[in-house]
This record gives sequence, structure tokens and C-alpha cells, in this order.
Amino acid sequence: MWSATSVPNLTGKVALVTGGNTGIGLQTVKQLALHGAKVYMGARSESRAKEAIESILSENHTIGQEHIIWLPLDLSKLFNIVEAAQLLSSLEERLDILINNAGIAADDFTTTTEGFESTMAVNHIGHFVLTTKLLPLLKATASQAGSDVRVVTISSSAERFAPKHNVFATIKDLSDPGTTNPSDYTSRTVVFSRYGASKLANILFTGELQRRLDQEDVKITALALDPGPVATDGGMGVFPSFLKPVLKLVMKSPEKGALNQLFCATAKEAIDEPKTYKGKFLTAPGKTSPGSERSRDSELAQSLWRITEEALKNVGVS
Repeated sequence: MWSATSVPNLTGKVALVTGGNTGIGLQTVKQLALHGAKVYMGARSESRAKEAIESILSENHTIGQEHIIWLPLDLSKLFNIVEAAQLLSSLEERLDILINNAGIAADDFTTTTEGFESTMAVNHIGHFVLTTKLLPLLKATASQAGSDVRVVTISSSAERFAPKHNVFATIKDLSDPGTTNPSDYTSRTVVFSRYGASKLANILFTGELQRRLDQEDVKITALALDPGPVATDGGMGVFPSFLKPVLKLVMKSPEKGALNQLFCATAKEAIDEPKTYKGKFLTAPGKTSPGSERSRDSELAQSLWRITEEALKNVGVS
């Protein structure tokens, strides 16, 4: 069985984990650093990030302070994302592992300053900007002999609950409230459907990213995954409050919840068996899943990429 001890030696590698200050992101940062990587912890709050870093260092004395670094990153603010990518690119000459881990499930229909629905903005659009802005650094790393570059995006099997009417055909679909009735914006079903739409976007993005990389003959592996039910604030965010005490008893710990993305980011199998893993969706370490029919729709993936680029161009991010 694949476990944290299966992570290979990562000495000399550089990684970025978004939302790395809490939950499975925190556990991922810890394991990458324990295995020798230099890890950037993408997080909004400096105080929370530094508290999280100190918690890792105090419990793991083999990790030096230089191995975990806070990267200011707010995925709801597009120009902040651009600045974060520029900062990282100025600090490092390589980036071996990008883990798009951060995610939210907004309880109400809210929009960002650029006008995008908040859940879609953070879960898909923010990571789209971050990944594309870091592609030059990722590609430069991939061009080096013996490189193994991964882009890992956390999705969810909740992608199956994306609204059927949302076909990612126009920019408006990136701000779909999930219902035509404003009084239903906060209903659990609608909240879950908006979350599902963003998770569907994560899988489609991964597939289209891999297609584009393969077309350019760039040796980067893109993977999407479902961490499974994890007892974190994010993992339980879409459920009613009264259920959370019970859910904590049956859900995975953050330590176990992080294993799938650690596999995707580091396991040798993903490189040795490209036909099995490249551009795919994993529901457990080493276990690929076909996902929903829509998640495998290459035309839908290309349409999503197109409208995301158009939407970003409209707000001055290109």
C-alpha cells in the first residue's frame, strides 16, 4: 500500500503547494519537505502561514527553515496571483512540482472584484492563472536532463454534480449561480452544484493542459485527483453544520487525505506508465477513474480553456 514513506528522495527539487497552511495542503508541504524538497507554501495570511510553518519545524527537526517558505497568494485576486508567480519565478530557476491544492465552497452566490463566482474563481480560474504564469518556469525545468515535472490539481468526485445546463460555452458560465432562483442561492443542493462545476473544471483543465503540453512535446505530467472525504474545514465545507461532528468520525485524517496528491506529485509510477496516468483523474493513490462523461469531453475542455482565456483578457490578465 502506498504511504508517506513511499515518497522518494526529493532533494534538489522545488515545489509550490497552494493552500499549504492547513488541512491536506499542510500535510503535503510537510511530507515534501521531509523528503528533501524546498517547498513554497502559498497562502493569503502571513501570520497563519508562519504559524503553520513553525508547527511543522517544531515537530520535525530534520527540516531546515530554508526548506519551507511562505509565498503570498490570494487565489481570489487575479493580479495578486500574477505577482505571486512573478515573485516565485524571480526567486527560483526551477519548479518541479506545482500542487493546485487550495479550494473553497462558498455558502452563498458571491462574486470576486473581477465579477467571477467565488467558488469557480478560486478553484479553477485562480489556479488557471497561476499555472499558466508559471509554465515558463515549469517548461524550463522540464527541459533539463533527468527532470520530472508535475502539475497536480485537486478536484473531487463531486464534479458529477455540476449543473447540466452549464456547458462552459460562454464567459457567463464561469459565474453561473447554479439556479435561476436567487432565493435558492444558499441551498445545500445549489452550493454543492457550484462546487461541482468548479471541480469539473479542474479535471477538464488538467486534460486540456496535458493535451497542449503533449502537442508541444513538453515533458510535464498533469494529474487531477479526488482526495476523498477528509475531515478538514474545506472538506466539510459543503455539508450542514449539524452533520460535521458525525462526519469527523468517518472521514479521513488530513495525513491520509494527502496521500493521493503526494502520489500524483512524486510517485515514480506516474512517469513509468504515462499512458495510464498522464492527464488522468485519480481517486486513490495509483487508482485512475474515468470520472463523469463530461469530464472526458475534450471539446468541452477546449471550450473551458477558451472562455477562461477570454474572461481573463477582458479583465486585463493575459
